[in-house]
Amino acid sequence: MNKQLTSFRSKKGNDVVFRYPQKTDFADMYSFACDIGSEDTFVALDAPPTESEERDFFGRMMQDVEQKESVYIMAYVGGTFAGNGRVNRGKGRHRHMGSMGISLRVAFRNEGIGTELMKSLIDEAKALGLRLLTLSCFENNVPALRVYEKLGFQKAGTIPGAIAYKGSYINEVHLFLPLVTE
Repeated sequence: MNKQLTSFRSKKGNDVVFRYPQKTDFADMYSFACDIGSEDTFVALDAPPTESEERDFFGRMMQDVEQKESVYIMAYVGGTFAGNGRVNRGKGRHRHMGSMGISLRVAFRNEGIGTELMKSLIDEAKALGLRLLTLSCFENNVPALRVYEKLGFQKAGTIPGAIAYKGSYINEVHLFLPLVTE
C-alpha cells in the first residue's frame, strides 16, 4: 500500500501531507493522544492514556487497518504530526456502514486541514465499499458541525446530556452521510 495519500498547502500556507499509518508511528500517536487528553477538547478521551493503553490501541489499529476493518489517515504539517482521522467498518449487519472521526492538534486547527482530512476519509470509505458513514459530535463544537454539514452530513438526532464535559452534560449530535444513492 502506498503510504502517502496526498499533499497540499493549508489556508495558512503550511505544507500538509496525508499518509497511511506505519508501525514506526507509535511515538507520534502516543504524544498526540497525551496532548489531546490533556487539552480536554471535543474528543471522548478525557485524560492522557498510559503508554500501555496507547500501545494496545496502536496494535489494534494497525491490525484493523491490515484486515481492512479500518482506515486511518495521519496528517503531518511541515513534518510535525498534526492529527489523524479514521473510519471503522461496522460489524455484522452494519458492515456496509462506517463510523468516523478526526482530531487535530490545536496549533493546526482552522487551516482547512480537518475539512481535507474528512474528504480523504470519505473517499477511502467509498473505496472500502461502504454505503453510509456516521459520526457523533459535541453539540457545542460548532466549527466541526459546520464542516460536517458543508460536506453533506445530515443530522440524525441529538442525545441530551450524553457527554460529561467540563463539569456539565453536553448534548451529542449524531450525523450520517449516504455514500450511494438509490
